[in-house]
Amino acid sequence: MKSASALSFELDDPAETARELSDSIKQQLILRKNSFGILFCDADTDGAALTAALKETLGIETAGMTTLAAMDGGGREDAAVLLTVFTADDCTFFSAVSGPLGGGCEHAIAETCTQVMAADSSAPGVLFAFCPPGMVSGDTYPVVISERAPGVPVIGGVASDDYDYKRARVFLSGREYKDALVLAGIRGNVHPVFSLRHVTSRFAERIRRVVKADRNVVYRVGDETFVQYLEGFGLKTDVEDPLLAFTSYPMMLTREEQDETPLMRHISALNLKDGTGTFFGDVPAGTLANICLVNKEDVMAACRESMKALLDEGKKQDGYEYTAILCISCCGRAMILGSDSGAEGRILSEMLPPGLTLSGAYCLGEICPVLRKDGEVSNRFHNCSITFCMF
Repeated sequence: MKSASALSFELDDPAETARELSDSIKQQLILRKNSFGILFCDADTDGAALTAALKETLGIETAGMTTLAAMDGGGREDAAVLLTVFTADDCTFFSAVSGPLGGGCEHAIAETCTQVMAADSSAPGVLFAFCPPGMVSGDTYPVVISERAPGVPVIGGVASDDYDYKRARVFLSGREYKDALVLAGIRGNVHPVFSLRHVTSRFAERIRRVVKADRNVVYRVGDETFVQYLEGFGLKTDVEDPLLAFTSYPMMLTREEQDETPLMRHISALNLKDGTGTFFGDVPAGTLANICLVNKEDVMAACRESMKALLDEGKKQDGYEYTAILCISCCGRAMILGSDSGAEGRILSEMLPPGLTLSGAYCLGEICPVLRKDGEVSNRFHNCSITFCMF
């Protein structure tokens, strides 16, 4: 497989953007038998028109989503459009879109996976999930996909925008969706490796067990409501925007008997009347919870560690030439970086080996496999994490 990426800062004219991106790709890459594109773009971009134009100029299907910012070999890219094209003779690429994720969201996701799995007798080597925000708890995506595509690794994220939370959407070749999952993947000669890192600096040793929770809503932690639990750290809960106020204070969850990798969860809403807290992902009852304080240095260290772990893992795969790295980082990490917003992008640019294409996005949640204590690989939804897939 070969890959190349192209960047444009033209957000208003999809036809011109497509020409600019296509010309750049054609200068770098000779398209082989099968090709596919992944698009990360600013929320002001008309992604439907752009992916339709790319199908005309490059003749390929393109999937993707809006992001807070993109990352490529040059670092973080704001108010930009990033196209990455993969091409191969010994791989096939495919894509599908779910029905609307309304009340029957699990069924709609499952049907899409069934469609993908039934299209070929061989299992996909990797799946890419581009998810709309606010429809379901983020864990729903990897859980349902893994049930219908057992053993297939999944990487992806929840579409984002520039903190508006209303304009995020996903794309697939001429169409855009605010309420549907876009699933893409690769079959054939592909050997993906993965890496992820949380930031787990402890704010205080006030570890309590989650006593009552329903999916992503937490009622009681220890003998307190969730709001009381937060206030026990000295944190103010009567805030206008809990997501913004608690970005630097994610909750770390450990399941003593199951995982070596803790779960990280960002607070998305608080209900001061009933004392509950809502999160982007599930908070399983019985887990041990602790609130962390995350700072810029923690974010940068985790970025370096995860990128190094990915490259080290790739070196173990003899006889396979890696060409691309897909990076999904959390919007919360971008907020924590503050005025030094390009810190992660600089680190990745400095560490990127020659010959590898980097395509990254900041999302409202990340999907990436983890290794469990029993040795099994499990697709998981994450927050406040940086995740990688090299293939």
